[in-house]
Amino acid sequence: MKIYIDVLMLTNAIIAMVLVRCTARLTHERLRLRREIEAGAAGALFSLLAALKSTDFFTALLITLGKGAAMLAITAVAFRPKSARSLLRRAALYLMFELVFGGACLMIVGLTGRRVLCIRNYVVYFDISLLQLALCCAGVYLIAVTADTLRKRRSETIGRYRAVFRMGNFVKELPAFSDTGNLLRDSFTGAPVMIFRSDELYRRFDLDRPEHLYFYGFHPVPYDTINGCGLISVTSRANISIKTENGLEPVECCAGILPSAGKKDHAIFDPIILS
Repeated sequence: MKIYIDVLMLTNAIIAMVLVRCTARLTHERLRLRREIEAGAAGALFSLLAALKSTDFFTALLITLGKGAAMLAITAVAFRPKSARSLLRRAALYLMFELVFGGACLMIVGLTGRRVLCIRNYVVYFDISLLQLALCCAGVYLIAVTADTLRKRRSETIGRYRAVFRMGNFVKELPAFSDTGNLLRDSFTGAPVMIFRSDELYRRFDLDRPEHLYFYGFHPVPYDTINGCGLISVTSRANISIKTENGLEPVECCAGILPSAGKKDHAIFDPIILS
């Protein structure tokens, strides 16, 4: 099969953009278009691995390491993770969707009886129309949406929660409630925001004084709920965990703090952050 560089790079750019979108669906992150395009450009660049010749063991090893580096680079560009653990988790999800996508492509080969693709150095080259490629990508995304929906329904069946807020040596534990209507996202990171209504937390970080917001790593984000609207102080520096009947589970989200408004201190979160 004759391989055209422009087709190779274009198709792998599209695939990378779709796969990071699928990964974002399971990690509940909002991807900016610029980051998706950057991930696609990284996918196109690393598709040139297909041009290398594997003549011996060491060359094959370098190509394998190059493919691993490609997945890490694509997920790093798309998600900007804060830790190595977060990067590896997203890279593992990306790899999972790559395998699912490869399976969808092999199914097309089996159904059509045509040699419509070749795999060289872990890079896939398609000799198919853009419509067929779009159908494969749509199938993979549908699987991601289905998996996310099933996980969301599972998390909603768990009853009582406790939210643990930790920043440095300070720890605060509050009763927590799951609410699918809490769709608040941090405008900087795109991560879900768990809302903490607590006078103690509000006073602890002097959030009524704007000059102290940035000192503690907070920034204002607009919010609109059934209880009102305005600005909420949000930070990504806090470590958040949720206690369930299955134990303590760390979650990847930001923390937003509001006064308790005369009610008991509590936290509200979207159940999809539970994994």
